Amino acid sequence: MPSVQPRLADEEPDLATVLENVWHLLDKGVRDRRHGFHLPSVATWNPDCGPTARHVVLRGLDRKHRLLRFHTDARSGKAAEIAAEPRVALTFYDPGEETQVRAQARAELHRRDAAAEAAWRKTRLFSRRCYLAQQAPGTSSEVPTAGLPFGLADRSPTAAESEAGRANFAIVLCRIESLDWMYLSHMGHRRARFAWDAQGEVTARWLQP
Repeated sequence: MPSVQPRLADEEPDLATVLENVWHLLDKGVRDRRHGFHLPSVATWNPDCGPTARHVVLRGLDRKHRLLRFHTDARSGKAAEIAAEPRVALTFYDPGEETQVRAQARAELHRRDAAAEAAWRKTRLFSRRCYLAQQAPGTSSEVPTAGLPFGLADRSPTAAESEAGRANFAIVLCRIESLDWMYLSHMGHRRARFAWDAQGEVTARWLQP
């Protein structure tokens, strides 16, 4: 599907086309690690310091249920923040597409269920290595460190070695409640908003950029 890039009045897309393009870009972000949507910023709420944000890897999209998936260490600060306050915000931007998408979503942490297990089984050994760190992410250290067990700094773990990280592995499923699409153009930006109610019905409208 071609990107939505309105440039002239007679080329303006309709709202349904814009939403279809958003789903296309999100799916592309899952499949193409070079695409800007592959590394969204996720903002959560920390009761001690307020909003915190970091980039994550977009691992999955379930369009039917409006779910975005990324992985995290279950011991991380963001995992605790999501458990305490599930409302999160995600921001996607790709300079080639000249498009920004912001999502408001409700996140759920999954550790020991079938969804987490399925994601773990599909995770590459090199990626599993992250979950073998001996200390939780954010733990203070006297020296620069990767935190990995001895001998794994320069290689992937074996399948057997990697299983020790399963207890630290979690997935986050974010159910989208609204999307804000912005196309950036020197001829004038375009912006639209899509919001879903409790029954899954969508309301769409144009916004001033």
